[in-house]
Amino acid sequence: MAVAGDDDFGSLDDSAILQAYEDYEQSQDEEVGGGGSVATTSSVGKSEDASGSAIKMKSGIKKIIIQHEEQGTGSSNNVKTGEQSTLANWIYEENNTIITESVRGVRSKYINTSDLQMQEWCEQQMIYNIGAKMGMIPQLITDEGAVVPVKEIQLTTPAMKAGTEVHKKKDLEVNSYVNVAVSTHGDSFALKLLNTIQHIKHLVMGASCIREVTIFSMPFDYGFMMMGIVDELRMNEHEELELVEVKTRSNRFKPLSKAQVRTHNLQAMVYKQIIDDLTSGVVDGNVVFEKMRLDPKHVLDEKVLEHARALDVAGNTLGDIMTTMLDQFRFLPRVSSMVVEYYPSDKDKAYKELLSSRRVDFDETWLKKRLETHFGFWRGEREVSGVDIEELWKCNMCQFVDACHWRKRKNDECVKKMNQKK
Repeated sequence: MAVAGDDDFGSLDDSAILQAYEDYEQSQDEEVGGGGSVATTSSVGKSEDASGSAIKMKSGIKKIIIQHEEQGTGSSNNVKTGEQSTLANWIYEENNTIITESVRGVRSKYINTSDLQMQEWCEQQMIYNIGAKMGMIPQLITDEGAVVPVKEIQLTTPAMKAGTEVHKKKDLEVNSYVNVAVSTHGDSFALKLLNTIQHIKHLVMGASCIREVTIFSMPFDYGFMMMGIVDELRMNEHEELELVEVKTRSNRFKPLSKAQVRTHNLQAMVYKQIIDDLTSGVVDGNVVFEKMRLDPKHVLDEKVLEHARALDVAGNTLGDIMTTMLDQFRFLPRVSSMVVEYYPSDKDKAYKELLSSRRVDFDETWLKKRLETHFGFWRGEREVSGVDIEELWKCNMCQFVDACHWRKRKNDECVKKMNQKK
């Protein structure tokens, strides 16, 4: 759905910003396992219609760019050098504030686990990534004192494409998809729930594994609902539930950095906590609907109900589907172990070549501490944070490095301290 892209950010109300993000969220449903497809357990190769595309901006979204027509960009002949610098910094700061507050606003209800993973890697980069997908482009200050938008932002990087392709191929080893056209968020979410119901039934009935499973809960009752898609669940030789996360590596010989290990561990632990919440029956479906702004009494489209009946799911409302899904999770045990598997991203059949795997030990104290830190930003209790000085190497891989507010602020602080010592 189109957004009023001809206005500046200051004139956009919350509903317009939210609609931009909902359009972006809807585009995520086009991925494999998304709400627009129903998974089946047929053989590979029967799902040409299943979309494995990486996240992309929908064509209906107009990019929202801050326009300071009255002030200009600082290049006017009527602005003196000192005033030009002050004006440029003011515009730059305002741009970053608006992007940050807009992203924080649309995440006031629930947070994707992928967002949390990006936040653990670099919170500032996460803000710019989500903002760019909403059409909000960060700005930088040129050497001449002008403020210009960052150009050539890649919403889908080569690394993301490689990772998506590996996940898609592994998914289609055990699933095939039937496209179902839906027109409401309620029907789309119902299809996600039906996919999860089908996945769990197959695992309980003896399937070796299930992949791309939608899960959600409010970990530790911290006030935020988290939603994600776990790569794989399987029963090990001891009939215990094992969680598997799949990651790709462009350099198969380079050791994992501490930052990579920490980020992957966080994601695996969050998934375990969410699944344990579901299997223990502590997830309240009505709270989920409230957080997602969905009506449990929504009567589902007949096309959705056809698939529900095929799974022996009774009822005709979104709430009925939720009740069945939550009941199904009670048949599963808690997650007993977590594994992260690494695959190369440089070959056609990379998804079959396991490079390495490692087990993750669940640390509840550490997980709570990390979630409290990250949720503190979403609650507005602290400002956005960038990388620590020990991990500045991450900036070399970031497309927002030239416009990074965190780097500029730290540099300004250093310059101020040096001037004070003189």
